[in-house]
Amino acid sequence: MTPPRALATPHPRTTTRTSSRFTRVLAGVAAAAALVVGGVSAAVPAQAGVNPYMTYEGSSVNSANVPATTVDISTLTGVKFDRGTYYVNDVVQGGSIGGVALAGNYYAGEGEVDLTGLYGSVKVVAKLYSGKYMVQSVTKYLRAVPIVTNTIPVGFPTADTTGVPAWVTLTPSAALDVWTPGAVLDGLDVQGCLSVHVPDVTVRNSRITCTDETLRAVSLTDAPGFVMEDSEIVSDGSAQVAIGWGGYTLRRVEIRGTQDGPRLGDDVSISDSYVHGLVRHDGVHTDAMQSTSGSNIVVRHNTLDPRQDGSDDFLNSAVQLGTETGPQRLENALFEGNFFNGGSYSVNVSCSANVTNVVFRGNAYGHGNRYGAAIANPGVTFTQDRWVDTGNLIKVAPAC
Repeated sequence: MTPPRALATPHPRTTTRTSSRFTRVLAGVAAAAALVVGGVSAAVPAQAGVNPYMTYEGSSVNSANVPATTVDISTLTGVKFDRGTYYVNDVVQGGSIGGVALAGNYYAGEGEVDLTGLYGSVKVVAKLYSGKYMVQSVTKYLRAVPIVTNTIPVGFPTADTTGVPAWVTLTPSAALDVWTPGAVLDGLDVQGCLSVHVPDVTVRNSRITCTDETLRAVSLTDAPGFVMEDSEIVSDGSAQVAIGWGGYTLRRVEIRGTQDGPRLGDDVSISDSYVHGLVRHDGVHTDAMQSTSGSNIVVRHNTLDPRQDGSDDFLNSAVQLGTETGPQRLENALFEGNFFNGGSYSVNVSCSANVTNVVFRGNAYGHGNRYGAAIANPGVTFTQDRWVDTGNLIKVAPAC
């Protein structure tokens, strides 16, 4: 069983410039903004080629979640400036924009913005000066949210309440290929992947550590009635999917280190489990759970957060439904009483998803997402889904 997750510390109230981080921001901008052609540096517009932009910790602030405390915001523009001042909701800030440096053909400066006590949409204006003249005014809107931590609210699954119980002594095992119907695997430390080809197999009090470059860490083929409980599925980023595709039940299972968590096909039930610490690979939109098609799905009282501790990568979503579904259908799916966090949106139901009776009910959301709690097509029902800290109902952004 893994030790409890360390709590991420809130973004500190900064009074001294973090010059090394700002240097990294400038280096990234320079790499994106300049191209050497015949030995001459030529502008390659990324975001600032046409429009100036602002970043918080290296990502655009446009409609993004930024913790409601004092934060450092960088403004980048093609217009030469040497200083500036930030305004929040048209009120001048005490700090000024300084440390202006040239990155490629773009000028970047950083200053403190105090969002303390604010919540929701916030207007941030950077007034930029060259000498005694104002040369540009840059306006952006961000979303101020309570300080984001990776703390899991009391009552939701954690590493302490999922996975192999502390009192269990595991027996080492090689990779397993199961062909005996009704087999029970209990107390195993499987160093390899698990493949099941027959019905009604049970895995309990066991750890599956799959480090092969494979599609599924736990592969179910013609294996209805598969049950895994009080167990772990672990990878080092090699396995693409934790478990799939259908006909299975997970109870009190901890999943970490795969590229994607469980894939949800037909007849899937997942409860009291913890999916976290997933690994991004090129071409993979990493999700704690995903379904492109399926039916009779119940996901109840789980903690789903694809992010890794200490990383600023939001990854894709806690729940992704309907990616590249085409004519396939997702129906009779219930997501109830879960804690969702991370992702660009924590819940993302694509516009192309062909859905019938897909319901999100009574779920709680953290503020560790990039743009908001949920984005979905109009065929999905959300009932009493709320922000975990304020208790306010979430707003579901339209996917189409």
